[in-house]
Amino acid sequence: MVNDVEKSNLHTVVSARATIDSDAVRLANLGYKQEFSRNYSFLSTFSFALSISGLMGTVAITFLYPLISGGPAACCWTWFIGMFGCLAIAYSVAHITSCFPTSGGMYYVITHVVPKKWVPLVCWIDGWLYLIGMIAGACSTDFGAATLLLQTVSMASDYTYVPTNGHITGAAIAVITSHGIINSLPSSVLSRITKYYCFVNIGSVIALIITMLVKCPKINTREFTFSKVINNTGWAEDGWAFLFGFLNVSWVMTCYDSTSRMSEEVSNAGYTTPVAISLALTVTAFLGWILNVVYTLCMGDDIDALINTTSGQPIVQVFDYAMGRKAATAYLSLCFVVLWFCGAVAVCAISRTLWSFSRDRGVPFSWIWYHLDKRTGVPVRTVWLTTLVNCLLTLINLGSSIAMSAIFSACAIATDWSYVLVIFFFMINADRMGVKPGPYNLKKFTKPIMFYACIWTVFVSIVFIFPNYMPVTAQNMNYTVLMLGAVLLFSLIWYMVDARRWYEGPVANVDEGYEAVLETVSGEASDDDSNRIDQPTKS
Repeated sequence: MVNDVEKSNLHTVVSARATIDSDAVRLANLGYKQEFSRNYSFLSTFSFALSISGLMGTVAITFLYPLISGGPAACCWTWFIGMFGCLAIAYSVAHITSCFPTSGGMYYVITHVVPKKWVPLVCWIDGWLYLIGMIAGACSTDFGAATLLLQTVSMASDYTYVPTNGHITGAAIAVITSHGIINSLPSSVLSRITKYYCFVNIGSVIALIITMLVKCPKINTREFTFSKVINNTGWAEDGWAFLFGFLNVSWVMTCYDSTSRMSEEVSNAGYTTPVAISLALTVTAFLGWILNVVYTLCMGDDIDALINTTSGQPIVQVFDYAMGRKAATAYLSLCFVVLWFCGAVAVCAISRTLWSFSRDRGVPFSWIWYHLDKRTGVPVRTVWLTTLVNCLLTLINLGSSIAMSAIFSACAIATDWSYVLVIFFFMINADRMGVKPGPYNLKKFTKPIMFYACIWTVFVSIVFIFPNYMPVTAQNMNYTVLMLGAVLLFSLIWYMVDARRWYEGPVANVDEGYEAVLETVSGEASDDDSNRIDQPTKS
């Protein structure tokens, strides 16, 4: 039975509005109670999805990768080629999210597309892959933001100030801490802040493009921009070196599932969330390519000077050359603001991931982390756990800046594999296991798009684990495999030794009493429970 207090609380959570009623019923059908308030509209969800890519800032701090690997041609073509693979992943994630709009994201879906006996192991691997990737993504974003900020200060001082690794590490920790603070406030605060941020995000990119083209003293030729290959990696084969430039687009256009993790806070989540993901990533893809082309047109023709710039960030030199010191300072500062928002929403998404994974008892001391603050309605404990882990990761920079850069690759590989693992099983098993399409779906293109997403992920993952520079030394070694391998090995050993005895994958927390009251409040029966967590799956 459900007492009056529980019924009253449920009336508070489940709004009288039809869309929110249907969201709560839908979530109950998936096996979960409505615990978050649904503060995100379509505009704020779209802004959230756009913010996670942080286009203007993230392209700026990763522009050096294609520049080093293949020069101007790589800057233009690795993004153009790579964006279609990234969009295939994004559209696949959106399609799946529409079927299962929960904070568990792709991890939750495994219950419905993997034979029952394998669900715990696959969920465990996927959950840890996603956690590794997202934490690496947030850490690398904030580290990049701090680096860009201090290099901007250095440029403004005419390079009389030279930031040290200690300065950059301290600034990164300050940025990370500020994200912990903003995410400890009620979710409605971040929702209101990000609601109209999409206009700032898109508008700033367009303004930057126009300013650079108007003020640049000399525009590079079409042949130089699109055809000139300059290999600065030490690899003998230009074609192989060229491939390392894919890190730019793969790192910027990742974390597609972050918006899915907000589904339990979005109105009409089964449609709003996937549309926001698809639209935001499409805008990011095409605006990002134009931005890379404009950077290449306006960067001058002295590639060695850019790569060996005093600032250590070629984009600082590009802005200075193309727009002059004052405009460069202003736009680089704006890049920092964009990156700050990107990091803020990343921490928000990670905290929800940890909260939902704890709900399923997938992390140590889950009983501590599965908690919503009574005053703010947000998972404050997981917010600060995320903040602490990111701060500790940033300390790596004090020992090795090369090892720190491996976190960028770790983010791209781990997050994409957490998606593609689910995409693969969804592609081959969804129809057989009775998964019904959501209101947003790819229809007849579903399997071709998902197949391409899988092929693309395997391809770029192989590229990203190779050393970026030759000859290989302890200083320039690609530590991505070591970092990913260590965490995955730890999680697998833990699973085999202990967790396999008690971990079952996603665990429903809805009982019959809750469902009865929910139907009374919403006025509609839960008649479609095919995509439900406690439904028997075919093995």
